[in-house]
Amino acid sequence: MLVQLTGEELAHTSSEEREKLQILEDQIADVGSRLGKLYDALETGKFRVGELAPRIKALTQKREELQCAKSDIKERLWYKTMDIIDPEVVRQYVNDLKSLLANSTITEQRSFFRSFVEKIDVYDDKAKMYYTIPMAPHNISEETLGVLPLVHHG
Repeated sequence: MLVQLTGEELAHTSSEEREKLQILEDQIADVGSRLGKLYDALETGKFRVGELAPRIKALTQKREELQCAKSDIKERLWYKTMDIIDPEVVRQYVNDLKSLLANSTITEQRSFFRSFVEKIDVYDDKAKMYYTIPMAPHNISEETLGVLPLVHHG
């Protein structure tokens, strides 16, 4: 159930971010079109550089701000893009986590939880936990490599 709810929340948030991204792309295209018209007006000699320079500068700055906002949204989308995980895979992760916590010291457990839990608010008989989802790469594998010995000559 938690896996399904998390997936739905990520999908909802991602669709909102995609809508914002589309709006930004439209605005960037509009600013580009305006700049193109101003450059055409300069090239045809309808206006002097001094008359259009402030407007060109303002539109160029606006385009840069929009592109920064677009990059931010793309980065957030990248982090929120997540395939819906099979509940059996989650069950395996939970079992691994249970084993890890059972075999670690209280200090290690506390450190582990602090790595993703931001805060916990307690209200009478209920608690609310604020956390970030750890984004680990899929298919993590373990590999052991030999290390060359350090030999000092001379």
